[in-house]
Amino acid sequence: MPIVAPAQKGQNSPGANDISNRKGKGNPGGLLIRDAKAAGKKVASDSGKKKVKRERPAWIWSELGERPNAEVVHFRKTFELKGGRKAAVLSVTCDNHYEAWINGKLVGKGDNWAQPGQFEIRKDVKNGENVIAIRGRNAGGIAGLAASLEITTAKGEKLQVVTDGSWRVSSKEQKGWQEAGFNDSAWSKPKVHGKMGMNPWGPVLGGGAPLVAGQPQSPEDRTEDYKVAKDFQLEKLYTVPKSQGSWVAMAVRPDGRLIVCDQYGGLYGLKPPMIGDEDATTVAKPLDGLAIGGAHGLLWHRGALYVAVNERAHGGKRNGVYRVTDSDGDGNLDQIALLKAFGGGGEHGLHSMVPSPDGEWIYFIHGNHANPPEMDHYWMPRNWGEDHLLPRNPDGNGHASGTMAPGGAVLRFKPDGTQWEMVASGFRNPFDLAFNEHGDLFAYDADMEWDLGMPWYRPTRINHVIPGAEFGWRNGTGKWPTYFEDSLPAVVDIGPGSPTGALSGLGGKFPARYQRAIYFFDWTFATIHAVHLEQDGSSYGGTKEEFVAGPGLPLTDAEFGKDGSMYFMTGGRRTASALWRVTYTGTESTAPIKRDSAGSPLPELSQELLEAPYGKIYETMGSPDRFIRFVGRVEAERRSMDELRKAVRKGGNTWQLIDAAIALARQGKDTDRGTALSWLGKLKWGGLRKSEQLGLLRAYGLIFARLGAPDEEERKNTTAALDAAYPSGDDDLDAELCRVLCFLQAPKVVDRTLRLMAARKDTKWPDWAELASRNSGYGRAVLGMLRNSPPAQNIHYAFCLRVVKGPWSEGQRRQIMEWYSGIEARSGGNSYRKFLQRMKDDMLRNATEGERKAISSWNLPQPKSVFAGLPTPAGPGRNYTAAEVVRVGKDLSGADLENGKKMFKATLCFACHRVGGEGGAAGPDLSAVGGRFTLTDLAEALLEPNKVVSDQYQFSVITGKDGSSSWGRVVEEKAGEITLASNAFDLSQTKQLKRSEVESITPSEISPMPAGLINTLNEAELRDLLAFLLRK
Repeated sequence: MPIVAPAQKGQNSPGANDISNRKGKGNPGGLLIRDAKAAGKKVASDSGKKKVKRERPAWIWSELGERPNAEVVHFRKTFELKGGRKAAVLSVTCDNHYEAWINGKLVGKGDNWAQPGQFEIRKDVKNGENVIAIRGRNAGGIAGLAASLEITTAKGEKLQVVTDGSWRVSSKEQKGWQEAGFNDSAWSKPKVHGKMGMNPWGPVLGGGAPLVAGQPQSPEDRTEDYKVAKDFQLEKLYTVPKSQGSWVAMAVRPDGRLIVCDQYGGLYGLKPPMIGDEDATTVAKPLDGLAIGGAHGLLWHRGALYVAVNERAHGGKRNGVYRVTDSDGDGNLDQIALLKAFGGGGEHGLHSMVPSPDGEWIYFIHGNHANPPEMDHYWMPRNWGEDHLLPRNPDGNGHASGTMAPGGAVLRFKPDGTQWEMVASGFRNPFDLAFNEHGDLFAYDADMEWDLGMPWYRPTRINHVIPGAEFGWRNGTGKWPTYFEDSLPAVVDIGPGSPTGALSGLGGKFPARYQRAIYFFDWTFATIHAVHLEQDGSSYGGTKEEFVAGPGLPLTDAEFGKDGSMYFMTGGRRTASALWRVTYTGTESTAPIKRDSAGSPLPELSQELLEAPYGKIYETMGSPDRFIRFVGRVEAERRSMDELRKAVRKGGNTWQLIDAAIALARQGKDTDRGTALSWLGKLKWGGLRKSEQLGLLRAYGLIFARLGAPDEEERKNTTAALDAAYPSGDDDLDAELCRVLCFLQAPKVVDRTLRLMAARKDTKWPDWAELASRNSGYGRAVLGMLRNSPPAQNIHYAFCLRVVKGPWSEGQRRQIMEWYSGIEARSGGNSYRKFLQRMKDDMLRNATEGERKAISSWNLPQPKSVFAGLPTPAGPGRNYTAAEVVRVGKDLSGADLENGKKMFKATLCFACHRVGGEGGAAGPDLSAVGGRFTLTDLAEALLEPNKVVSDQYQFSVITGKDGSSSWGRVVEEKAGEITLASNAFDLSQTKQLKRSEVESITPSEISPMPAGLINTLNEAELRDLLAFLLRK
């Protein structure tokens, strides 16, 4: 068994597995720890070395691979002790259940491998022979046990006993097997999965004494537990006690002290330990007297702390940006001033701040639910719209259904809180932003994971933020493709994830390459991406590198400290939280790189065009550089359309005509439709490059979306100009040709599109499998989609065909209906099947009455009701309290997971929640609930669903002008009507409300989840359900 002596830092374990720390012969005050079966072989340690490298336990079991449900395995490890000791802490985790004994005494047990047990056993070990005995029980799938005994000597030195291949295992329980004197020579050696940190568990096992608020903690080197870039060291500095919450925001004071914030609580201060100080400790203490918190963003700038309050429950402060200062110069923050209030909040609300390179501005980013107030200045015309040529379907589960453009945005303001400006818009939910060494700004925007498998799914991505930028987020099916001419593309696509922090490498004591990088943090898939930017025309391209990665790192915010180290936090959503540090240990120079302004010309161009003559604006609209002509068109939309018409009359190249038509569509009137179409009519399809053809198609779409549907002559002329080009053989072009031709009701579009669908192969998605494996809960939807992926291009074609009015031929109707029947078996995100159902419903509404009757007579497969064939609890149940649920869940030994799955259905949980890719989507995915919630948290959520209602699943109260009241989820709002779903079990059941008759729409404090669903279960059934939910 590997045991590491204080003298042996970095050295392989001695073969004798024996440690002796001695001052001299006899060593009456020392401590001896050794393998009891290898007595006599001693390895002396050098007591002058104080820091010990913690040995990583191995995951062990009787056999590898998938193991049977309820399999029980017994484990033993003997060791000898001699001398005094201050502490002895046993840390244990087991997939799925364990009971642990020391010398025959039961010291602890647990049922959730993601929440290891830590047990102080100093009084239970003795001088002489000792034994650790553990009974492990599997609940199906892969099984494993990991344990670490850490002993602190009277001198403060650390010794370890960890699980490895030297332990003994047996499937049979024998009398006295938990005792030290038991003869285990007939037992077998265990099979070793690998070291702590491996997939699928990650580095869940820490060590040390149970955490207490205010207790100092020493740094732990965790470099070997994770994937860390070469020549960098990763340390865990502080594990946050539960009483201090879950940290999501960080700021650095000039003296190097950190200020951090609990997502739902207050502010804390701490001073990181000096690099290399082996005796240093870290402790976090609350900033007393400051009634502010619930922040998603913190920034220290020019002697003040800026706080973006996003969870108003703490401190009673409304959501907004605050400036906190020290009014009397005593070093303590004490004065709070509101700079700007916001109407929204939650996880898609107010987020992070960063100062401009010159310090004269503070840039601030928010998500699509922030509801910002009026700005003093806008860097774009306030003419944003949804801009969909075809009717948009809202998210099938109602998420953000009433949230329209501009969506998430980048704002900026002066440090004194004046001059608020909107810089860019069209984001979904970006959390943070950062400047590179040239002063160019970048943001990390979120995907919508429920869209997985759909053509409108957009991965998390890095955007170059320029004045007036539009990035095309729209709710539901409405996300704009990246090639839309009136939006800007990503610099780098990252993939599925949950963006949190962003951090410029400037200020880091790193090699030049890593100083130039920008670091983007993914909460879901536990990865810090170092993005290396390269200039590409007026903007940038880039490559991503995994800088730090590995399961069990729910990354939140980060800053570079005064010492040049990267400090980052894990936590959020009430998960276990910690503070970490990354330092460079290699030999390359870490001298600060030079900063310059030789970056993108776009900010300066935007400023120049504000007062430029119109000829300069029109010139930029013809640039082959997409970003440059974007800036020109945005400024053209600020000016008179008469000036635009004059410029076009004098002539123009292809891009000038396309972007002029787009500008006129966005700023003109219905009477301008003919003019805009005439400009496009000068362009011949065959003479255009692909990018120009896509721009032309988008221009047609915007003209008809903004300036009204074409008259019959315009429809025929546009159809004639495009019809012969379809299909083109290019996916992007065919997607847009199909969109426009379906809108125009082109005679041949159904036949051609169905032929494309029949010949189309499945979509090739990026290889996100390894990334998804880092989160066993959230990653299942990604892995399921990759293994059974839908044909996204064909879904787009069907989305377009739904608007083509009947009659079609019977063969065409049969083909599309059979396609819908088959596509439902594929895997996607939470809204996948509901999107498809809405598409099919739209198609049938546009069929003739005769077609609908014929289709209803066909023997087509029907979707199953979520209530069909539900099991029934045996009962009898009762009205449980949270304390009773905790009591039942304390001991899950003997629980039946298969019956737990049945009870998951019997209590109707299955109708709204997914576990392992199965179930409904009206509520949160519960696949990872065991790693996020304690048993007490789960009990409260089951019995008191109104205590915490996530804004992502929240219902609304709609109050009518006549005093009436309705309750439900707003799944769509358009054309003066609100579509309301009030049945959480089936969000397809809706009713219509006239917007003109509605007085107000406010978030409901009542959860759509009924209380007491578990009250139909008896205790055995409840135990089975809890085991099913908490298993990993």
